[in-house]
Amino acid sequence: MAATATKVALSLSDPLLSPEASSAEAPLLPPAHISTPEATVMPTFTPPALPQTSPREHYWLRRPVPEGSAVWTDKAYPYGDNRQGTLRTHHGVEFNVPAGTNVLAAASGTVIVAGRDNDEFLGAIKDFYGNVIVIQHDSGLGDQDVFTLYGHLSEILVNVGDHVHAQDVIALSGASGVADGAHLHFEVRLGENSYGTTRNPLLWLYPFPDRGVVAGIVTTISGQPIPGYPLTLRRVDAPSPYAGGTTYADSSVNPDETWQENFVFDDVAAGYYELTAGIGENKEKLEFWVYPYQTSFVQVTINR
Repeated sequence: MAATATKVALSLSDPLLSPEASSAEAPLLPPAHISTPEATVMPTFTPPALPQTSPREHYWLRRPVPEGSAVWTDKAYPYGDNRQGTLRTHHGVEFNVPAGTNVLAAASGTVIVAGRDNDEFLGAIKDFYGNVIVIQHDSGLGDQDVFTLYGHLSEILVNVGDHVHAQDVIALSGASGVADGAHLHFEVRLGENSYGTTRNPLLWLYPFPDRGVVAGIVTTISGQPIPGYPLTLRRVDAPSPYAGGTTYADSSVNPDETWQENFVFDDVAAGYYELTAGIGENKEKLEFWVYPYQTSFVQVTINR
């Protein structure tokens, strides 16, 4: 077996700015309006490779639920996961908030859908999201429009054509449509508002101050992404819980245009980590740093 690792730490963009505001010249420091907490892990030994600045960052969406609620994304059913074939492949992420929680606009834009999805296919079937809102955002990514979707709502507080600002209250959470209990389903769609154009929201939601994101791809020697491949993330330089997951279950979800990833771990505390791909004797391990506000990208090549 063979494994390779590439680590890229990205430029740090203010979530209130458009994606075009990010640049390769952005300093590797937190934005001025956010302080780095005391608990942030600083390097204590030389890692295998140091990060490089990249303009590929687009962490400019705010959390769509208020502070004090479950602002962490659900780790049990992330983007691209199908729970070992027992559920549909997930085209978004979930925030496990109780019914009636305020739902917030992730960025400024115009409401283009606000109602029940009985008459159009916004999801896999009609009435998939129940009460649902879609916002077309003022800022695009390159020449492509960016949309966010908010599903399973109990009450909608905006109308089609309304212009909203980031963090405006647009709805209340619920369990309408195909939902197993109250929560907020959140999607990012790129280019057009359709079920087939989703992207991983974990690469768009602004990280917490002491957290980063790990993204990567597991491929065969010929470069083909391997679906449903088991992964484990473990911190090396300090105690922490294990994080488990798999690569995207199938091609019904899309990778980021620049990263071309097939897995993402979010809300990862800054530090030094080991990624294990595979189980038993058929596994590879890589080590790398995770930095606040940044994405560490890793690539694993499996000998098959």
